Amino acid sequence: MQKEDRILITGGTGLIGKNLTSQLLSNNYDVLSVGSEVDLRDQIQCKNLFEDYKPSIVFHLAAKVGGIFANSNYKSAFYSDNVLINTNVVNASSHINVRYIFAMGTGCAYPKRLENQILKEEEYLDGIPEITNDAYAYAKRGLLVHLKAISESSNLKYTFCLPANIYGPHDNFHPKNSHVVPGLIRRFCDAEKNNLDSVDIWGDSRAKRDFLYIDDCIDAMILLAEGEFNGVFNVATSNLVEIKYLAETICKYSEFKGQVNFDTNNLSGQMQRSFDDSKMKEIGWTPKIKFEDGIQKTINWFRENRESIREV
Repeated sequence: MQKEDRILITGGTGLIGKNLTSQLLSNNYDVLSVGSEVDLRDQIQCKNLFEDYKPSIVFHLAAKVGGIFANSNYKSAFYSDNVLINTNVVNASSHINVRYIFAMGTGCAYPKRLENQILKEEEYLDGIPEITNDAYAYAKRGLLVHLKAISESSNLKYTFCLPANIYGPHDNFHPKNSHVVPGLIRRFCDAEKNNLDSVDIWGDSRAKRDFLYIDDCIDAMILLAEGEFNGVFNVATSNLVEIKYLAETICKYSEFKGQVNFDTNNLSGQMQRSFDDSKMKEIGWTPKIKFEDGIQKTINWFRENRESIREV
C-alpha cells in the first residue's frame, strides 16, 4: 500500500472501519469509506461501486456481525448475508484488477477441537467450528477460500486477518446484538445510571478471551497492508482474560456497586480462544494498550457519546 493508491474501505461505519478510515486519512492516504449506503449484498450496487471508484487497494471489513445471542438466533441471515457480501466484493475486486485486499476474518471460526490449544493459522479450515456461531464462521471461511482461489489464478495479493476480540470507541453497543465488551459496558453503565441492584451475565464466568483494543488492531492492519503481506495472520495480545475478570474490570470503571450474577444455563460459546502470535511478532508488531487501560478508555468514550452510540 502506497500513498498514490486509491483505497476503498467497506464497512466504513463499523468499529474497525471508522477507526481505520480516520487513521489512514490522517496519514494522507486517498480513501473512500462506505457503509450501509451501498448494499453489498446486491451484485449490481457492489459492481458499480468498484467500477466508479476503481480502487487499487481494498480493506474489506463489511459484514453482518453480532454477539453470541445474534449469532445463535439468526444463523440463516448471518450465513446468507455474509456469503453475498463477500462473494460480490471479491468478484468485483477481481473484475477491476485490484492489487491487494485486506480482508477481516474471525477468530471464532477456528475449529472447536482446538478450544484448549494454541490457534495456528494453518489449522483455520481444519475442523468444525463452535456450534453457536457456525453459520457466521462458515461464511467467513468461505471468504478465505475465495481469496485463495482468486490469487492462484491472478496477481491479487491478500491478507486474511484473524483478530482477537476487538473492542473500543465506535463499537456496537446494542443491548442484545453486541459483542461481550460493549454489551457489558452498556449493561453496567445503564445499571449504575439507573441505580439497579444487580446485573445478569450470560454464560460461564470461567470462559477466557483475548481482548484487543482497537488502536492496536489498526496499527497491525496498517503494518500488514503497507507490506502487502500475503496469507493468514492472527492479530492478538496473547493475554487471556476470564469473563469474570472482564466483568469485574467493567464494574470497577463503570462504578457499579450492585450484585453481578452469571447465568450458566445460557450460552457460553468456546471456553478458551488462545492465538499463536508468532507471525505478527516476526514482522515487528506487538500490542501497546494494557487491558485495563483499554476498558477504561472505552467506558469513558461510551459515557461521553452516550446519546449518539451505534446500536445495530
